[in-house]
Amino acid sequence: MISQTTPAPQGPRVSVVIPAYNASRSIGRAIASVQAQTEQDFEIIVVNDCSTDDTVAVVAGLAAKDGRIRLVNQEKNGGPSKARNRGFTEARGIWLAILDADDAYKPDRLAGLTGLAETESLDMIADDITYYDSEADVEFGDQRLSPGFNRLDLAGFLRASMFRPPLHDFSGRDVFQYALLKFVFRRSFIVEHGLAYPETLRDSEDFFFYSECLLAGARAGLTSESGYVYTQRMGKISKQQSALTRTKVDRMQVVTGVDLLVSRHEQRLSPVHKRLLRERRAQAIGLNAHERARDLVHQKQVVVALLELVKTRPAWAFSVHMLLRRRKDRLAKLGGKV
Repeated sequence: MISQTTPAPQGPRVSVVIPAYNASRSIGRAIASVQAQTEQDFEIIVVNDCSTDDTVAVVAGLAAKDGRIRLVNQEKNGGPSKARNRGFTEARGIWLAILDADDAYKPDRLAGLTGLAETESLDMIADDITYYDSEADVEFGDQRLSPGFNRLDLAGFLRASMFRPPLHDFSGRDVFQYALLKFVFRRSFIVEHGLAYPETLRDSEDFFFYSECLLAGARAGLTSESGYVYTQRMGKISKQQSALTRTKVDRMQVVTGVDLLVSRHEQRLSPVHKRLLRERRAQAIGLNAHERARDLVHQKQVVVALLELVKTRPAWAFSVHMLLRRRKDRLAKLGGKV
């Protein structure tokens, strides 16, 4: 028993939480990327969400060789939000970092982000993303965040979390959502404000959690350094579904998440915040209809696809945007300029 005069044992600098469900093929790569960090004062908490493959055996084998790895088993499968919350509860570090089991870190990520966050007195910080096509085994990606270091507020986050460009943008450019970023959090801020991932959501949970952190007054920042390696669900280069990722996209969960955020914080949201949330909600509905119509076209049900688009007006913008993107890609292959 620790006496009152004995200081409590100090935890590690960073707690890395890795939710894992049937991740035996990728979890070793994720853990190795943390072990290769220039910042070596860390703990790795792998939260096994009732995997039915060899995930537990793989992690247990690695933990036997590295005491910084801890395996925590959930009693019931609860999805990524519940697994992350369990990891946060188990964590002892000054900083909390999330790593999905099919993703990886570049070696300087933890040292760079925590150092910058402390210099700038931040509660949460994120970096740019490098994409990984697992089937082609290729990393790629241009800089998407503004150069250098920039602070971030809720309005800026919401503006940068849309699914397509504004209607006046006819360039066909890709959209990079800030909701895809993986922030590192000051644990004391999360604990002080009682923040947690929404366990009813299995998609759009990051967007919801980041928004609640910002609403709670988190001092947030972004750096254009790219330290997080994100495995694409559908490889841009291979054009194949990744065998590593377990991500299941549900656009209507975005709608549920926006509605939940507004219902919880309606009095604290400004008119600008509410307008941006309504736009994100409408875009999610439109993207959902566009993707359904696209699938119907692939099934040779063109008339049904057109009816789907007609009854969901927000879907039209996505269809136009995709046509412009395809035109841009074709011209690029031909050496033309848009």
